[in-house]
Amino acid sequence: MSQAESEAVIRWVRPDEIDVYREFRLRALADSPDAFSDSYALAIARPPEFWNERVAAMSAGLVSVLVVAADAASDAWLGMTGCYLEDPATDRALVVSVWVAPEARRRRIAQRMQEAVFAWARSRGVRTLRLWFVETNDRARALYLGAGYTLSGTIRPLPSNPALRELEMVRDV
Repeated sequence: MSQAESEAVIRWVRPDEIDVYREFRLRALADSPDAFSDSYALAIARPPEFWNERVAAMSAGLVSVLVVAADAASDAWLGMTGCYLEDPATDRALVVSVWVAPEARRRRIAQRMQEAVFAWARSRGVRTLRLWFVETNDRARALYLGAGYTLSGTIRPLPSNPALRELEMVRDV
């Protein structure tokens, strides 16, 4: 592991990080609006209860998880990746909200977060991981192909910007 990689700790969101999550999520939506199904305008209007419930669920890790990359010295967030069971009765999960802050890119953070999501999915009995990415996002495509995902052939409009198309990728756990 290189020094740059060791400076980022990969872990789950903690129950007391509601404000940190909200701020980081809004930053991600502002930086990369076409990478998310959500929009900054919708997210900023959400009440505190939404953020409280979301962090409580993701930190528990039962049906969803938020993996974060945090700076080892300051604990400032550098990246995030979410995953949730699409239906707790099935063995499929959806990977969402993959984002690395611009100042932390090219440090293998996204790859390491994908590995942590994969481990969580395996621990929950997931057999198939799915995700969506905007077809023009070549960096995302390369990341996911390198993580073992393959294109499923399914295409849909991006919910937050229907002028763009999303491609589905899948991988076995």
